Amino acid sequence: MKAVAKIGPEGFRTEIKAGTELEHTVIADEPGDKGGANDGPTAMELLSAALGACTAATLRSYANLKGIELEGVEVEVDTVRRKPSEQQAAGEDAKATLVRKKITIIGDNITNEQRVRMLEIAEKCPVNRALVQGVDMEHI
Repeated sequence: MKAVAKIGPEGFRTEIKAGTELEHTVIADEPGDKGGANDGPTAMELLSAALGACTAATLRSYANLKGIELEGVEVEVDTVRRKPSEQQAAGEDAKATLVRKKITIIGDNITNEQRVRMLEIAEKCPVNRALVQGVDMEHI
């Protein structure tokens, strides 16, 4: 899994190439009030999108494997950077970033037991695990 991000001499518009062969292109930017042109999501919005996409794909994969009649999944992710006062108010172990995730499982033939299990499985998506467990970072 590889990505290369390039930014020019002005503004915040960043071209991101991703994929095994860097075959996909995504644009990230900052909103106008932050000095950008709002040509794409911010980096933190991309993080939210990655978590949402991974969670949805994990649930689709599980439903396919178990033969569950899943009509769809909607994952809302809101990533918030806490102000120091908010972090302190949240408690001793609170992190500087708060991620809120709401999963809606769509399917009339899905039992409550299946829904509960699917919500457990959603926590196993690789992006969720990386965020919760942390990562080892190497600068090369």
